[in-house]
Amino acid sequence: MNMLSLIFYPALLVLLFAGAKLMKKGEWNNEVLSFEHTKAFLGYAAILIMFHHASQKTCAGWLNPKYITHGLDLFVYVGYLCVAAFLFCSGYGMRTACTKENFFKGYFKKRLLPIICPAVIIWLVFFAAEKIRGVKVDPPLWINVYDYIWFIPAILYLYIWFYISFHLIRNDKFRMPMLWVGTVLYIILALLFSPGTWWFNTVHLFAVGAGFAGNKEKRIEKLKTGYPVKLTAYILMTVVFFIAANYYPAIVTVMHKPYNGIVHKLLEGPCQMISAYTFVIMLILLGMKIHIGNRVLHFLGSFTLELYLVHPFFVQIFAFAFIKEGVKPVFYIKNPFVYMLAIIIPSIPLAYLFKKLMDKIFRK
Repeated sequence: MNMLSLIFYPALLVLLFAGAKLMKKGEWNNEVLSFEHTKAFLGYAAILIMFHHASQKTCAGWLNPKYITHGLDLFVYVGYLCVAAFLFCSGYGMRTACTKENFFKGYFKKRLLPIICPAVIIWLVFFAAEKIRGVKVDPPLWINVYDYIWFIPAILYLYIWFYISFHLIRNDKFRMPMLWVGTVLYIILALLFSPGTWWFNTVHLFAVGAGFAGNKEKRIEKLKTGYPVKLTAYILMTVVFFIAANYYPAIVTVMHKPYNGIVHKLLEGPCQMISAYTFVIMLILLGMKIHIGNRVLHFLGSFTLELYLVHPFFVQIFAFAFIKEGVKPVFYIKNPFVYMLAIIIPSIPLAYLFKKLMDKIFRK
């Protein structure tokens, strides 16, 4: 156990709650799903994803024991919960914004290109680095060159299907069902052809977010009724399904029961999908009573996509192996505290500059 890395846990709590306001009894945070409030939390979620990816290179249970140094253990499985928040807010924001005049004018240029272009640039950086390091990449190259890229085709697919559902479909009562049809189709395809549950365990939150936006006031009022019971229930459900999805093998080992891999596979995907949903509703419930936001969170929330794309390069550069085990590391940092700092310190300014560069290009 690296004791110094434990500093990150209270530091992250300070980052989240600095400047926060707790609502009094009978008061509610009416900004819970506002642009500013959600951007603040998504900036925080982007930081958690950095810790998540770092933990997978330092203390994940599937690593070779000689590379494991404990300290970031609580972040190993939190990545999909953070992505669930991103996708919910994305679906919510799209449904809210599509009521504006001319929202769909130049839709693909405005919505898809700002995602595709930076993703392609980072993919090319990884491809060049892997060629230089002599890393053998298995096909398909568009996935395996950059292992973290799954989010890009997922969000592009959802944006295209949103266009089909809310622009091409004229009858409003068929729009949300059409969006769900596309979401379920994606989940089925990912189940059949993707390398793991992370490809599909959160995509349904996009449709959930769009549905929530379509009837926001009624849903918020419903959540206020029996608030303490609902909050407790969603916290418990999130914890139970999160543990069932991610810690089943460890639990049965401790209980000295035979590990059934088939049972775990049946548990993992559905339980991750359920815990992703309950986690997001739990966040809304907490946000109804706690208004978060400070300059750091708002700053981080302004370039979350670029932060997501950039930081994996440093995750790999300072890991025990570059991209895959057996490939000589570039500069191995075994201490998880120093390793985490080596990821954060260059990632944030580079992602910010990358965002500025992309904005300048698209303005022209």
